[in-house]
Amino acid sequence: MDPHTFESLQENMKKNIMEVKSIINNPNALEPSDGATFDRGVYLFQSVIKSLIAIGNDIIIENDFRTPLNPADVFISLAEQRLISASIVPALKKAAIAMPRISSSTKPELMEMMTECISNFSQCLNSYSEYFASKKDGA
Repeated sequence: MDPHTFESLQENMKKNIMEVKSIINNPNALEPSDGATFDRGVYLFQSVIKSLIAIGNDIIIENDFRTPLNPADVFISLAEQRLISASIVPALKKAAIAMPRISSSTKPELMEMMTECISNFSQCLNSYSEYFASKKDGA
């Protein structure tokens, strides 16, 4: 992935992260009358984690880092190379591991996971931004 492609993707991901934050901070988010809004939040949450995994895989392949064993391992591989902070890996792994069972999770479980993970998504995206900025600058 080139830096310019990342920049356009990054802007969309930032908007999605902000919208998820807004939804999880809404005290009525779990009310049945607000179901469509909550469902949108879950969709955006899934979209962001999938994008973070895909971008991470691109970085790993491009730099010939250790091949991840599964989607959650992408973040461990990047932390091993100090491209992302090791402190955010547990939340990113939790989100990646939860992806296959999101449809069977309850709303309170999903709200808890989204609340726990979303700020780490922003930190990961910022780390990716630094990586692509250094590529753009030729460093």
